[in-house]
Amino acid sequence: MRTTPSVPLKPVALPTEHGGWGFTLEPLLLALLLSPGLHTLGLFLLGLFGFLARHPLKLAYQDLRRGKRYPRTELALRVGGIYLGFALLGLLLTALTAKGPFLYPLALAFPLGAYMAYMDAQNRSRDLFPEIAAALFMAAFAPAGVLAGGLPLEVALGSFLALALRDVAALYYARTQVLRARGQSPKVYPALLALGGSALLALFLSRQGLLPLPTLLALLLLAFFGGFTLFLPPVPARVVGWTQMGFGLLIVLATALGYTLQGLPTALLGVPALHRALGLPLVFLAFPMGFYLLFRREVPRLARALLGLYDLNVLLGLVYLALVGRLSPHPLLALLGVGLLHLLLKRPYPWPGLGFLLLGMLLLWH
Repeated sequence: MRTTPSVPLKPVALPTEHGGWGFTLEPLLLALLLSPGLHTLGLFLLGLFGFLARHPLKLAYQDLRRGKRYPRTELALRVGGIYLGFALLGLLLTALTAKGPFLYPLALAFPLGAYMAYMDAQNRSRDLFPEIAAALFMAAFAPAGVLAGGLPLEVALGSFLALALRDVAALYYARTQVLRARGQSPKVYPALLALGGSALLALFLSRQGLLPLPTLLALLLLAFFGGFTLFLPPVPARVVGWTQMGFGLLIVLATALGYTLQGLPTALLGVPALHRALGLPLVFLAFPMGFYLLFRREVPRLARALLGLYDLNVLLGLVYLALVGRLSPHPLLALLGVGLLHLLLKRPYPWPGLGFLLLGMLLLWH
């Protein structure tokens, strides 16, 4: 793509809001886990590139509404057009491979998306209700993927309810925590009501058979954690954001796990093989990285990226434990070693290198 030298591509091509990434990727990931196939791959392209297209097209709209046409305007139109092309390609892929009425959830959620688009054009997308509308609109991609795979309506409804309860509670909680981090004193009872209400509704829906038990447990954990931390000193906004992304992933995995345990052939059935395939190389990579860090005074990005792979494999191991229904020492040892490594990477030399060596010995010992 040719760009004007004075106009950097990144600020035009990528949205600046971080929370939107979580609310976009969570339902797309849940759809892929519950009903893997080309139909959900197409929905993934539609949802992801539709989300990406919103930012450059908004910039172009703002310029054109003022009657101006800057170099940024041209770049935004090109980038937005490319994104829309990939989104339409995804829609076509899903339409050609779907086994069920995948458009129904998206059509029902369309008014929420239209409301969000209108408020976004008015530069009010960061208000609470537009954010809730956007999150619920994106949550409709999960049941769309479920129906596209020909799965039962109850599973589609459950996938949406799991995300909707999490989204509303998380938005009230995160907004309150971010305001506290900025030195303000917002009322905490709306966030407490949202957290408690989501937990109570999850309990009721679980008793009605509309939510799997692991989803209920994850939402209860979210409510407990959120209610507890609202009375602790505020933490930086980035910590709030990463914590909520972690809880979003937890809700996604818990919901997929719940339906897997109910007999649904989800993508989680491939977790044991993936865990073993990724685990063996990680055991032996710990030793060269440990010795390498013993000769360095700072931790490079490569080491932190490798730590992310250990985090992923621990998560896969815990899912594997839940699937087989019996305890195994290896995932627990990996969890212990990775937890220690996170702590030691924050310590001065030579602790990061020793942390990798200790992790490698724990894994190799098993």
